[in-house]
Amino acid sequence: MIIRRKRRPQQGLPRMIVRRGRPTVGEKAPRMIVRRSGGGGQPPGGGGRRILRFPRPGRRWFLGLAFAGVMATLGGALYWAWASPFFRINNIEVAGNERIGADVIVTSTGLLGESMFTADLATAQKVLYQQPLIHSVHIERHWPAKLRVVIEERKAWGIWEQSGVRYTIDRDGVVLGTVAPAAGSPVIRSSAPGSLRQGERVDYQAVDAAAEIYERLPRQLGTTVTEVAHLAGKGVLVTTAAGETALLGDSSSIAYKLAVWAALRREAELQGINYTSVDLRYGNRPVLQ
Repeated sequence: MIIRRKRRPQQGLPRMIVRRGRPTVGEKAPRMIVRRSGGGGQPPGGGGRRILRFPRPGRRWFLGLAFAGVMATLGGALYWAWASPFFRINNIEVAGNERIGADVIVTSTGLLGESMFTADLATAQKVLYQQPLIHSVHIERHWPAKLRVVIEERKAWGIWEQSGVRYTIDRDGVVLGTVAPAAGSPVIRSSAPGSLRQGERVDYQAVDAAAEIYERLPRQLGTTVTEVAHLAGKGVLVTTAAGETALLGDSSSIAYKLAVWAALRREAELQGINYTSVDLRYGNRPVLQ
């Protein structure tokens, strides 16, 4: 600040400019704003009351509260559905059965009255597979309280004769009973002793061999099969409608053995050789009789 004084300058003395570093008398000092970091302490003198300030709820707080409410409602609904009789199995529909009673299938599943959510369908299927007449089974859920059991029963394929009794078997060799299958079905005569019960399995190799023989032999030899025998210690013996018999041994290489038999038959006709039986157990070294 420069102060000009109205007095006559002294002679011989130079004029001086004086700078003052502090405010002059009467000058207004600027206001100062003081920020306190202690959360608002007591005012001077200690006579004031302390004020507690809580944080204002934000958007995340409201979202969390809403999410918790939704989850609680959903949990209650799920518990009600699980415990409610509305979702208890009260009807089991059976389809595909002909010889097995529907009540037997329903009882075997053990699912009546169970919850639709926790019903063990896999275990029920395993139990049903123990029924000898069932080939396949599938269980479906039909909400809210119904099951549908679709089964496929084993189909009669041929006859297995053992100890003078003829048993009906399916293609897998499972004994279905003593009811005769359709006319022209394959016949396998076994030399094994004893009787068989429903659900037991016969020799599957003999069944496989007979199935292949009944399919291939008419095309390769031009005649039909009347019987396939399964003889202990000898194997498969085939009898044709022409009165010929062929001993094939085990059930391996049936197609090759039938091809050798067909070639041997043509050669015998060309040379005028009559035979009634052929032993094909040794592959390309057949024996005629």
